[in-house]
Amino acid sequence: MKLFNFLSDAKPPLIAQSVNDLIAMVDRAGEMFDAATGALLDNETIQVDLAEMDEDINMREALIRRAVLEHVAVNPQQELSFSLIMVSVVQDAERCGDLAKSIAKATALSTAPRMGAHVGELSAIRDRVHAQFPRVHAAFSAGDRQGANEVMAEHEALKRDIGVYLQALASATDLTPNQALVLGISARMIGRVSSHLSNIISAVALPFDQLRRAPRESGGDR
Repeated sequence: MKLFNFLSDAKPPLIAQSVNDLIAMVDRAGEMFDAATGALLDNETIQVDLAEMDEDINMREALIRRAVLEHVAVNPQQELSFSLIMVSVVQDAERCGDLAKSIAKATALSTAPRMGAHVGELSAIRDRVHAQFPRVHAAFSAGDRQGANEVMAEHEALKRDIGVYLQALASATDLTPNQALVLGISARMIGRVSSHLSNIISAVALPFDQLRRAPRESGGDR
């Protein structure tokens, strides 16, 4: 079963609320990602409480798990596949929040403002990941398989580009060790955010037994 089939009909209240909570988790993680990468790449001051926002994400994760358990206990024959899907992908939404906090911690390691060509290149990658959040929201809400496949394909492209960026960073002679460290670990974490978003939206594009796989035509490891 694919999620877009699930969303085509009226569903039990507990399951419907779980969908809403998962979308809210993605939205909140997107806000955290914007704040953390704004500090990293634009030298902005973080104006929000990332820990408090992450607690909201964690609370919704627990609500989803509780709702799914309650639903399956009452009616195990109804929407069992979707219940398993939700338990699987909710962890990816939670990880997006954790990674945003980790990006902020990486920024705190920096000994100087982030500027220059390497920062500009990572900013362009950040902007592409930023654009994935509303796409995931829209495709998940509508059960849009084409939109989901587009998100997954963009992740594959992002993964390749981040690999190229890291290779260039490793051989760069115009960076201090501190700059290379901060940009390198942050680039990897930005890529992991993209990976988790792709995992979430795979629930729309793929059957349950193929969740978290790359689109068939793209290939490659996550």
